[in-house]
Amino acid sequence: MSVSPADRPAIDEALRAFGITAPANVEVLEGGAANEHWRVDVPGEGARVLRRYHRRQTQASVAYEHRLLQFLHERGWPVAPAIVASGGSQLETDSGRWALFPFRDGEPPVLDQRTMQRKGSLLALLHADLRDWGEGQRPGFGRITDLDTPLRLDGFADFHALVAWFALTDPERAAKLEDMRDLVVALLGQLGYNELPDDVVYFECLGNNILFEGNDVTALLDFDLAHRDARVADIGRSLVTDAWMDGWQLHAFIAGYQAHAEPQLTPTEATLVAPMMLAAEFWTTCIALAISDRHPSPWLADSIRTAIDERLPKLEAAQAELARVIKAAAGYPHL
Repeated sequence: MSVSPADRPAIDEALRAFGITAPANVEVLEGGAANEHWRVDVPGEGARVLRRYHRRQTQASVAYEHRLLQFLHERGWPVAPAIVASGGSQLETDSGRWALFPFRDGEPPVLDQRTMQRKGSLLALLHADLRDWGEGQRPGFGRITDLDTPLRLDGFADFHALVAWFALTDPERAAKLEDMRDLVVALLGQLGYNELPDDVVYFECLGNNILFEGNDVTALLDFDLAHRDARVADIGRSLVTDAWMDGWQLHAFIAGYQAHAEPQLTPTEATLVAPMMLAAEFWTTCIALAISDRHPSPWLADSIRTAIDERLPKLEAAQAELARVIKAAAGYPHL
């Protein structure tokens, strides 16, 4: 897709700051839910990806992401570490915060059982290496039950402020959202989530973020949400996005994860995966709602309504069946 004429001056300014004055071609890359991306073909150097971060991303948060990408690159993972220019790996202009990355080839796979098993295996191996990442919590992030911290990036004092704002235009759905938060926090606490240790979680092992060439994984993309949480939060978000409630795909992912996890999921963690799917859907819905305040769009509003009216109630109703499949796949059928 061609670049919008309105965006071209800002893109050219950012590219010049990274030392690129005569790109052969610049085209829009679709797929990012918040950030914007362009493929830039640089004569003699190959393809690059220019990213403009969403306004909610701070300098400290982006720096954390770039350090993590460099760590994984040095461990041999197929990630795209940020390219460092004279001003560092990120720059800020009047039109946004920017970074430049190598372009990584590959194609997203068909979402079948084999792919889900491979994604589960991949996430387990990634978690093992991420355990050696020595930094603390990413600025602006918290555990999945701590929505107050990320919501401040969008101008809300806490979760209750978000609900109060939403209630001005949709009081019925706002009330449903508040009830769901109480349910999620109580359920996770009851099952032992609060006692689980923090690990670094990718939080984006889903969709088109994993690319393949044949049987080879060629890219892990988008570490925009990587932070510290219990590893089951990472598993829950992957499953609710990619598998939804397909029992075979759920089973394949967990079996793949458990076969490569060091250590394996404990009975407590296996029990928490199904409610964590509910928590992940709730978290994503709230972040989308907060973003919609400053950046309203019809598709975003529709996705929020669908989540509140359909997806969250269905996940809540299916908890027993989801738990049965997941515990069996993890090797704990009699829990």
